[in-house]
Amino acid sequence: MNTQSKLKINKSGGHEYIIIYFKKGKDMLRIPTDEEVAKGKMTEKLLFTAKVEDYQSKNKKILNLKQKVDTYILMESRQQFPRYYQHKCIRFITHDIENIGRGTPKYQRIAALATKFENAQRAGNKETKSLVQFIDDYIQYRKDRNTTRNTAKEFTTMKNRVIKFDADRKNTTLLSDINFTWSDAFEKFLLKKKYNSGTIEKTYTILITVLNHYYIRKEELKLNLSDKFKLKGFKRGEKSRNMANPLTYEQFKTLYNHKFDDKSLEKTRIRFCLQCSTGLRYSDMHRIRPDMIHEERIIIKPIKTDRHNITAEIDLNQYSRELLTNLSFDTSGLKIENAPYNRNIKKMFEKMQADKPDLKYRTDYGSHCARDTFISICVQSGVDFKTILTWSGQKSYTIMDRYISTTNEYKAGQMGKAFS
Repeated sequence: MNTQSKLKINKSGGHEYIIIYFKKGKDMLRIPTDEEVAKGKMTEKLLFTAKVEDYQSKNKKILNLKQKVDTYILMESRQQFPRYYQHKCIRFITHDIENIGRGTPKYQRIAALATKFENAQRAGNKETKSLVQFIDDYIQYRKDRNTTRNTAKEFTTMKNRVIKFDADRKNTTLLSDINFTWSDAFEKFLLKKKYNSGTIEKTYTILITVLNHYYIRKEELKLNLSDKFKLKGFKRGEKSRNMANPLTYEQFKTLYNHKFDDKSLEKTRIRFCLQCSTGLRYSDMHRIRPDMIHEERIIIKPIKTDRHNITAEIDLNQYSRELLTNLSFDTSGLKIENAPYNRNIKKMFEKMQADKPDLKYRTDYGSHCARDTFISICVQSGVDFKTILTWSGQKSYTIMDRYISTTNEYKAGQMGKAFS
């Protein structure tokens, strides 16, 4: 007599789900597993392959449920007039199966041990640690592994937004709360606070990095964290792409030759012009030391791309050489926090705008605009892309393209070349 169920696919609401199926005469069992079919990622027996996140635990859940259904089928088949009812099967697998063997000494010993174990596990697994506390632990984990200060600040910023979100709704977020409903509420809060789509996307990206860290350790740490945050639709916002905002070569030369009476603005001019003439990011601008100069070339591993083991090799030019010579090839004295640096850049260009109105300086420049300036000047001067990639420490033109903005005069000249 057949007493084994099998896995089948059930279609519902445009989706396909795995069910446990058994049919005998007119009786039929269709027990849902709540697991959705992953097309192209299933075995012939309708179990998940390694291409699916957490496939082992998903398969274990399905097979454990199937074993309980098969136990119900086997016990019912031993009755004088066996009948297989859906509601009885569900009641059996959710409650009655626990009573098998009750009353025997062996069962009582096993039940006592099981109760003791479950109580101890329940006490140890009581979820009291908040998402914010887990984020704090993760930040410390990164700091212990020499994560840069700016990267740590990004995680702290994300954490502070979660703190404000919890305060706004008067509820503490636990790992078990992370699902689509939670994401809906978090996105609504961020929109209410007037964050743009790019900021929301970055907040989610950083949050998901933290959740991934704990998800792959959830069994060892006994964490109640689902994989909902990995599914399409959990993450909100759209990645923003900042348009390049460079100075023209004439604007750069004028700034370079300008001298400010204000010491703060003068030091800002030196910082900004050094970036413009080397392409160094803000995070690397203060890191140059004499031992990094080899044969009129700066050899430096940019902090931002350190994990990719990229080295930038920047040949000196008349501007960078003079600036570095005046600094004795040691830029440690130029170190400054990004926020005050950007404020001083704004003040500097407000002054340049007033002093040199014909050059049409803008006041929306930031520290990243110096790198835009370096790469755009190089492109418009006809430097080949491979050399620019070497100087800027970039891996591909696609990434470098974000920093390029050419003038109308340059584009008109290029058209003239094409149809001369």
